[in-house]
Amino acid sequence: MDPVAVAEEVAPVLAEAAAATDTSGSFPSHNVEVLRDRGYLRSPVPVELGGAGADLAAVCAAQAVLAGACASTALAVNMHLFGIGAAAEAHADGEPEAQLVLRMAASGTIIGGSFTDAATGLNVRASSTPAERVEGGYVIRGRKAFCSLAPVLDVFYGTAGVTDGSGLLLFAIGRDAPGLRFVDTWDTMAMRGTGSWDVVFDDVFVPEVLTQLGAPWASWDRRSERMLAWFCCTVAAVYLGIAEAARDFALRHTSGRRLGGMQLPLARQPGVIFAAGEIDAGLRAARALLFDTIARRASALAAGDVPAAAESVAVKYVVTNAAVEATQRCFRMVGGSALYRRLPVERMFRDVQAGPLHPPTNDLALEALGRAALGIPPDAAPRWGD
Repeated sequence: MDPVAVAEEVAPVLAEAAAATDTSGSFPSHNVEVLRDRGYLRSPVPVELGGAGADLAAVCAAQAVLAGACASTALAVNMHLFGIGAAAEAHADGEPEAQLVLRMAASGTIIGGSFTDAATGLNVRASSTPAERVEGGYVIRGRKAFCSLAPVLDVFYGTAGVTDGSGLLLFAIGRDAPGLRFVDTWDTMAMRGTGSWDVVFDDVFVPEVLTQLGAPWASWDRRSERMLAWFCCTVAAVYLGIAEAARDFALRHTSGRRLGGMQLPLARQPGVIFAAGEIDAGLRAARALLFDTIARRASALAAGDVPAAAESVAVKYVVTNAAVEATQRCFRMVGGSALYRRLPVERMFRDVQAGPLHPPTNDLALEALGRAALGIPPDAAPRWGD
């Protein structure tokens, strides 16, 4: 199964319902079922475990196609795919515990979660959700936010702060765990169909066997690198796909539109020509950075090296911001009619705004890149002067 071919095949179906999904803010369950039935959700799973063995480059290429059709669907399933992709690399690295996750994904299980809390926002390095040690495991209380895929996920994974101060707890739990509730709080201007609900923990018991102290990003190693790389690159691919779809629409729209008294279409106006050039240049650079970074990463890993965090952070920062800039330029290029919901560029304009808000957010990304450039350790304290 080629995930890019599947994405291209289902894209027209997803595109037909994208406007209705956005208007209603409803979760596109049918789209997810189509993708699950076609094997798309298990595409990163190794072939010997029942998947397609798709690597990071293939998944990113496919996600860009899906995002151009329905951004909400692409972003929602991305929160399953990036974790499965990281697990596939863990399996390839000889870590046997990854097999459980991969076999679950191969069987059709949807895995999603949240590393963010209602109280701490998008700070994934900390959690205000308390986990209390008890015999045999932990009891978790609190509330987490931004759990994309919440309406359909089967297994939830997330983080909590252990109350004895021993650190950040990474845990997994089944959807039907007593005390676990998913609450529909998702009413947003962008990505309205991702089902990124809140998750409430009312004294949820998590067996110790389903937990691990220390989140993947606690220290920089191969485990941290693959999680960050899969997240940053696939998220970047989603927003790149939105911007490329906006570009394609703007080019078609201006090439086929003539205003009163004009003999030639809008596309022949100098301002529109220059705008098209700016958009094309920006998106070419963003796509090149994404896939060149993925290729260089593969070479580094083959040589036994672990790429620096700045490699993935740069991709996420540059590509998502380039996507915002290009889509906004498309919006202005189309003109006043872009304000109408009947044109998809209005939805694309809103959806792409979410890109820079994914962790690492713009400020944190720039801080990380600046520290790397200056040779300042990422954990150096204090962060700022007096």
